[in-house]
Amino acid sequence: MLNIIASDLYRIKKSFAVYIALFLVLIMSVISIVGMSAGHIGLSVGQSNINLNDTEFIEELSKAKSLQEVRKVMQRDGAFPLDKDIIGQNVNLYYVFIIITVIVLVTDFSNKAVKNTLSSAVSRKTYYLSKTIIIFGICTILILFSNYFSYFLNLIVNGESFSTPFWEFTKITLVQLPLLYGIISLLICFAFLLKKTSLFNTISIPFILLVQIIVMAITNLFKIKADWFYNYEIQFALSKLTDNPSNKYVMTCIILGIIYIVLFNLIGYFSFKKTEIK
Repeated sequence: MLNIIASDLYRIKKSFAVYIALFLVLIMSVISIVGMSAGHIGLSVGQSNINLNDTEFIEELSKAKSLQEVRKVMQRDGAFPLDKDIIGQNVNLYYVFIIITVIVLVTDFSNKAVKNTLSSAVSRKTYYLSKTIIIFGICTILILFSNYFSYFLNLIVNGESFSTPFWEFTKITLVQLPLLYGIISLLICFAFLLKKTSLFNTISIPFILLVQIIVMAITNLFKIKADWFYNYEIQFALSKLTDNPSNKYVMTCIILGIIYIVLFNLIGYFSFKKTEIK
């Protein structure tokens, strides 16, 4: 197991794609902080501390001709916790997780390296655990780096008025982890089920957005109440966890994240265990 992990770490260190992932994390944070508005990929479904129903505010924002003017408009109504808004959109990290999963795992299938590894007295269980540990470890580092880079840069650029107390921010970071680990587990499951890089990318990249669009279309078309979806869909949930949720809601999200971790890893492992490796 240690040899596999060490080999992956060496490969990751040499991989240009990892530096692209880091750059994406940095650029998303910088744009959100300087523009004083949390950026998001996909549908805008999260909480926000900005009042988008304020027509005067929206009009002023649309007329702003420079970044400096945008910042003045955003600061018009006083302080708000911008760092909470930013990590409320941590579903953006899903696309960074895809890059890591491809580098660590999917390319092994595409390059036929899995068969060579298994033929060298490495069990499938050891291989699966090794890959899962390294993906979880790297993604955890990226989550913490993204969150705390955003936190401290926001504190420096926008000041305490637009920042959350450090321990409150850390608490939010911790309660988001189970759900984030859940979507990482989903990607690991996809990797072991699909195996090919092209197929993995085709399914995984639009997956969250497609699920959102399909569920919203069905609920709107048939006038179905979907309170559970709007409370616990991954993007909604990550955002709601930043908005002073009840202890019950936090515990439900943690339990849901644990269920995702266990379920997706079981599916991935047993699929890998029974599949013939070519």
